[in-house]
Amino acid sequence: MQFRAVLLATGALLCHGPVVQGQSIVRPRWFQSAAGMLSTPAANASPDDMDLERYLVYSQPGCADLAPSQYLANRAMARNMVGYLTTVGSSSKDRRARAAASRLMLAFSFFNCAYPDRHITEPPPPPTFHDDPPFSPRAPELGNVPDEEQKTAADLAIRYENDAKQSAVNWKNAEALRLSLARRGMSLNAQASASLGRLQPLFGEAAAELRDHKWDEALSTLQAIEATSKKIGLTTGP
Repeated sequence: MQFRAVLLATGALLCHGPVVQGQSIVRPRWFQSAAGMLSTPAANASPDDMDLERYLVYSQPGCADLAPSQYLANRAMARNMVGYLTTVGSSSKDRRARAAASRLMLAFSFFNCAYPDRHITEPPPPPTFHDDPPFSPRAPELGNVPDEEQKTAADLAIRYENDAKQSAVNWKNAEALRLSLARRGMSLNAQASASLGRLQPLFGEAAAELRDHKWDEALSTLQAIEATSKKIGLTTGP
């Protein structure tokens, strides 16, 4: 909050050439929009709040005439926005807002009014977001199950699908967080990464054990899936 106040107080430098009218300073539209966005809690951000990318585009032709102090001040605002948009990407419940935040974060990272040395270089391709988790949401076909084992089989099949549903939610949240961090050159912590890597083989083992009617082994594997998925959820949040 203190950093934001400093940025607003130094608005005279944040421009693409501030225009003095009387005693007031007319700030560029991108700065006004960014300052307004910073007052909105990241978790409540909407796609409509992030329509200022066009103002970054409109500002670029005049960026070459900025003084060094103006570049530095603009860079401070751009970095503040990247931090804010990263939080939007990991905390907003609106998937469209998270996607818009990722695009806008990349635009700020290469905004030549803040980073004059970057606009001549093509930005790196965005990290790939994987929509579908790498395991089946449905329990496998169990074939002929003896009458006395059918209740156990049905309970385990239902448990498999419930675990797959919850694990898919945690997996997708982790993917969104991974993507957001990757745009900043960062990565998930080691525990979350290891847990993500375990889900696919664990679900494969559970499916094979269910098909082979190895109920005790299947139960043990499903319990391991639940513990692994919980670790992911603790990292990514609900």
